[in-house]
Amino acid sequence: MLTSRQITIFKAIVDAFVETAEPVGSKYLLERYQLPYSSATIRNEMAALEDYGYLEKTHTSSGRIPSVDGYKYYVETLTDFKIEDTIKNQMQTIFSERGRTLNEVVKESCEMLSQLTHLTSIALGPDARNESLQNITIVPISNERVSVIIVTDMGHVENKTFILDGTYSYEDLISCVGVMNEMLIGTPINQVIIRLEKDVKPIISSRIQEHEVLFRAFLEAFVKFASKDVYFSGKENMLYQPEFNDVNKLRRLVSAFENSQMWQSIGLNEEEGVTVKIGQPLPLTELEDVSVISGSFKTGSHSSGTISVIGPTRMPYEQVVSLVDYVSKNIEELFFEDDDEDDE
Repeated sequence: MLTSRQITIFKAIVDAFVETAEPVGSKYLLERYQLPYSSATIRNEMAALEDYGYLEKTHTSSGRIPSVDGYKYYVETLTDFKIEDTIKNQMQTIFSERGRTLNEVVKESCEMLSQLTHLTSIALGPDARNESLQNITIVPISNERVSVIIVTDMGHVENKTFILDGTYSYEDLISCVGVMNEMLIGTPINQVIIRLEKDVKPIISSRIQEHEVLFRAFLEAFVKFASKDVYFSGKENMLYQPEFNDVNKLRRLVSAFENSQMWQSIGLNEEEGVTVKIGQPLPLTELEDVSVISGSFKTGSHSSGTISVIGPTRMPYEQVVSLVDYVSKNIEELFFEDDDEDDE
């Protein structure tokens, strides 16, 4: 159990290191925070904090930096998770506008998080397999390009662009979409692929000469629908973190960003609420000085997603945890529907 003096000094060290990325010494603490202790007292308490495992000394400086255990103690016991009203008002612009789809809100939330934290944010969209098809619409983009928009009952949206290169016509697309809307509306996404093959394909094959090309294109879109989307914002922010000045380390991190399947597989957050993973190795990267703050949100009794912030272990945990918690709760409040109640 730390004394009140040790807590004051330790919190000042964490705050100073997060701000400067430089090892912290007693002289800096005295000058920066006007602590009511002598330099000798601060040095003695820093030595004690090092013995407890909360601080560690670097090879290049006499100052100390927080250890992984120190950050964990800081997050678990010393942080005051709150958001300034100005930030709340800024973020409410995302959640207050009516008619937004889940994809739009999650994407904008991700972008806002990366802007506010100057770190990288990652969103794993809900698994749409338990959602039902609501409608399919056609939107002409140009004489040669058409966008087909697929929407579920939970607001999950998937776009598929078709090139009218002579293989099939605009009228063929209208005919194909018409059949699917007639036969598949209300069908769970995890059953759409089966019904495409069994019920839709025989009909469009009798109406459209190049039906196989269109069938495969729609099949691809629904297969993508049946897996979680991964969206990143602020990847470039890592370039400005001193921890990633090492080219090899940065290369491994960039490689991890490009591997969307890895993020899907690790799940980021299988628990409810916010989880804080400090200094845990990222799979396939061998990077150990990374922290991931994740918040889960439910969109139904059986569907959920996560929104996360990733950065060096030296991150402003109070701010990041508060923001992730606020965003995930607002997304859930906006889009949650109880599937079980609907079934009763």
